[in-house]
Amino acid sequence: MAVSGTAAPGHSGWAVFYDGPDVVVTSWYVMNPDGRYAVAHLGNVRQVHVRTYTARVAAMFTAAVELMLAAPLAIAYGSVALLVAGALAGLGIVTAMVIDGRRNPRWMALQATYGSRDVELFSSPDKREFERVRRAVIRAVQLSRDPWP
Repeated sequence: MAVSGTAAPGHSGWAVFYDGPDVVVTSWYVMNPDGRYAVAHLGNVRQVHVRTYTARVAAMFTAAVELMLAAPLAIAYGSVALLVAGALAGLGIVTAMVIDGRRNPRWMALQATYGSRDVELFSSPDKREFERVRRAVIRAVQLSRDPWP
């Protein structure tokens, strides 16, 4: 966190709480590619988890089709090996989904009310960077509400 100026934020000086490639958070504004939002006019800052798992849904569908095809074919041909092969393929897909879900966290967004409309201040799948931006926005909003602790 780099601090610019010597006075308390909200008065004659200002502070930069986060300066990244996608968002800049200062004691006066939050700037992202969509615009520049005055901190004093931000309200209801909230964290939203966006679930964008189209690949996960496709994998579950594929696993279900595997099992639905394996069971009737195993019964028709009297083959337990065919049923086991279908079950293993379905299990493999489910295992891959679980591993992928742990390695690739859900998409997180930081939204706020700006005036009368909802805006997205920042979004990222990187939890560490997201938390840094979230804390910076919270500090900026708190200091704009009560600059003298």
